[in-house]
Amino acid sequence: MNGFVLSYEGKTHNSNDAHRIMRCFAPDKVPVLVQLARQFAVCDRWFSSVPGPTFPNRAFIHGATSIGRVDMGIDWLGMSKTIYELLAENSVDSRIYYHDSTMAMTFKGLMNQKRYFNFFEDFLSDCKKDRLPAYSFIEPRFANGQDPATNSFVSASDQHPDHNVEQGEILIRDVFNAVWNGPARNSTLLVIVYDEHGGLYDHVPPPAAVNPDNKNFAGSPNVLDPAFDFTRLGVRVPAVLISPYIEKGTIDHTTYDHSSIIATACKLLLKSNASLTARDKQAKTFEANLTRTQPRAEAIPISLTALPAESLVAMGTAHLNAAHLDADINDHLRAHVEATSMLEQRVLPADQQSGVDPDDIRSERQASDFLTSVHAKLLAAAQQPGAAAGKGK
Repeated sequence: MNGFVLSYEGKTHNSNDAHRIMRCFAPDKVPVLVQLARQFAVCDRWFSSVPGPTFPNRAFIHGATSIGRVDMGIDWLGMSKTIYELLAENSVDSRIYYHDSTMAMTFKGLMNQKRYFNFFEDFLSDCKKDRLPAYSFIEPRFANGQDPATNSFVSASDQHPDHNVEQGEILIRDVFNAVWNGPARNSTLLVIVYDEHGGLYDHVPPPAAVNPDNKNFAGSPNVLDPAFDFTRLGVRVPAVLISPYIEKGTIDHTTYDHSSIIATACKLLLKSNASLTARDKQAKTFEANLTRTQPRAEAIPISLTALPAESLVAMGTAHLNAAHLDADINDHLRAHVEATSMLEQRVLPADQQSGVDPDDIRSERQASDFLTSVHAKLLAAAQQPGAAAGKGK
């Protein structure tokens, strides 16, 4: 696991502090997640689906496979069928709500932006107006930026180094409040999970798993050697299940991975044993945590300052300034920039393309402006009568 230390030192060039990437946050630093964990169910054996980075693990959340990939490459047109398409085949609606970018839009089967995507503001509105689809997936914001309309800062909420973890706490709080205080509370199961492991030491070895689709990663000198056959899971990740039918203080020791979300969705929404790959076909489902016969009716206020600690005094206050916006982007955000550039060229007509070379985007501000502009055009184009799903073939 020392690869995390080496990688972080390579970015910060600070050998003395590189070990800090292996540390975890004390409860008072993540009070929202802690309060929700105490109020509902914690899954303490939820493993990432592959011992790799964000994109392949996100692919597993969407489609129970990473089609033999363990890399952060941006072209996922070859992605196999996802849960959204499976639900659509059975007349069950679904939606991906996002802020500034989503890798799912690079899947060939999901390039119909009008059918499958909306912005996060639409999620809040749909909660309030009881218009949530049967299945929703919420993406965080991946770039620090500035809203040109209000000149106010907008903070990345993905909790990816070196973004502020607190902003992810605010997102989790806002999602919970929208669901818990909305009309669909008693019919909603909210899952909070992290796509991949964050670097801290874990004493639990990842268990064996089934290869989802008989695809192996061939390996290369720059990535993996020998080949990886997808018959083991990655390191454990935080996972919290929220529902008024879950008893306070529940701890679930069942082994899950991200394909358990798909397996559970199929069981609850399709009422069948439908599956996408061998991985979700064998995955454990987590609806057994819904043990109450009557829903909990109490108000559950979730606050950024609910845990007593001096360090919480400044929680929730603005932390961005020009220096943050001018900071270099990390590899994860660069992948989103490159994926968005690819989408722009494949989907938008030439006269609507920005002409921006993604290699010229170096700062958080530039990344935010580019992602926001292009994705606004993508969704606007999808709303036009007779709009095509995209030009990607």
